[in-house]
Amino acid sequence: MKCFYYSRYRFYNQNAKHELKFFLISDIHFSNKVKSDCLRAITEQARQKQPNYILIAGDIIDALSTVDNDSDLKRLTSWLEQLGKIAPVLIELGNHDFYRKNPAHNNIFSKKRHWFAEKNQRYIDALNAIENVQLLDNQVYEDKNVYIFGFTQSPDYFQFDRDERRGTTIFHPGGEDLDIMLSDLDKVDQKLITNLPKNKVKIAIIHSPIYLDDPQVAAKLYEFDYFISGHMHNGVVPPVLHDLWRSDRGIIAPGKKLFPRGARAKIASPYDKTILLGAVSTIQASAKPITFVNGIFPTHIATLELSKRETLARKPDVSHQYLSYQSSKS
Repeated sequence: MKCFYYSRYRFYNQNAKHELKFFLISDIHFSNKVKSDCLRAITEQARQKQPNYILIAGDIIDALSTVDNDSDLKRLTSWLEQLGKIAPVLIELGNHDFYRKNPAHNNIFSKKRHWFAEKNQRYIDALNAIENVQLLDNQVYEDKNVYIFGFTQSPDYFQFDRDERRGTTIFHPGGEDLDIMLSDLDKVDQKLITNLPKNKVKIAIIHSPIYLDDPQVAAKLYEFDYFISGHMHNGVVPPVLHDLWRSDRGIIAPGKKLFPRGARAKIASPYDKTILLGAVSTIQASAKPITFVNGIFPTHIATLELSKRETLARKPDVSHQYLSYQSSKS
């Protein structure tokens, strides 16, 4: 579907020295299935929205094989370079940014590991080499207005390596593990997530939102004002049903659980901290043979807008609309 599903989130924030706007995307799953006209349209939307910052919440690529070729990697970095000309681009890694397919894995019923995890330095260096683009791999971007932390959930957390002891299924390489999430947070330099600056907007970009409401995780990250997450692909709910079904449930989760809670964005009060993004590519290339249905899903984009308007202190202003690729609406 050649259109955008645009979500606008407007919040009161006492530390916003002036109105701040963040352009948000997630789960691009870059591959040869992601066409250049889609990438150009995203760039144009970002330009029209005039954000102060652009945040990308992980799964930039679908698998490392999609950027093994120099020309494919150049297509990706050239697009990110264009975004960097609009505003600072801050990227956090998702699980697919570590994935390399095992050639011995033949089909969904195979007992061979589907993926291996690899932190590919060539890919990492290519991202970091782009002007005005910064990869936040357990790192912080800070200026006079914002404190933005990118938390990398480890490949172990996503349990990509089909291990029957962890209750995985023939349909998916693994689930997610709360204990590993807590361990990953403990390994982070604690100066990055505690005693944060009082007079700045504080945001954590965290690819998977699944355990963000767990009391132990929340206690470690309580100083942040907002979390920016993706991963859930809007529960793979198609457009018409999405508009009618008023629930945070989805049809299917990344772990292949049916009708999962917390799969879709739901902001109801000023105390809701997680901005959950839909995907640029709802059905990614590695999900074949069902990628053909991707044409029914829109490209998800969002903005987070912060100000000191008192009316927003009572309730955030949330709106959604469909925009054509050619739309000039801001």
